[in-house]
Amino acid sequence: MVVSRRAPRGRPLTPGEWNALSPGLALALAGAGAQPRLIARAHPAARVAAIWRGGVPILTRGEAIWWPGALADVSTPGRERAMAVLQHELQHVLDYVAGRLTAVRYLRAPRHWTYSWRPGDPRGWDALGFEQRGALAERLWLAERGVAGAEDLPALRSAIPWALEPAPANRRLDWSKQEGVTLVGDAG
Repeated sequence: MVVSRRAPRGRPLTPGEWNALSPGLALALAGAGAQPRLIARAHPAARVAAIWRGGVPILTRGEAIWWPGALADVSTPGRERAMAVLQHELQHVLDYVAGRLTAVRYLRAPRHWTYSWRPGDPRGWDALGFEQRGALAERLWLAERGVAGAEDLPALRSAIPWALEPAPANRRLDWSKQEGVTLVGDAG
């Protein structure tokens, strides 16, 4: 019996997108074996959600990020907000790949639908809803780049398990190898 596997839809992340991510998220995705893909159209369920949301939302299922009108490279200059949204969606990819997030689990618990979080929130990462986790990942990206909320950076790094202190300027993530990411540069 021949089993046919469909080619993955959409496009993989560009090297620029991988390099623009918060290093901790990039390493967590690579460590989980995630292979995220952007699909530049709406997921059928997002079309239904548009009825009450007023617009077609970006929707992540598994490793697929269904993003209507997604750019060829979200990391291009002037697209900082889009890059932050990509980081939000990639948090969902990480949760799917780790087995924490499923469509049924998301839909059955309204706590997963809220985005709000305040620094000093006593709940741990595992108690947060999936949209809160995505929102924190997004806020971390903006704070790390000084685009917004830099005063929240210590609280965000404390709340997000994969968040890292920035790497020294002489070290960077290398996405050129197929087998995964490495941190390269002078360790001293």
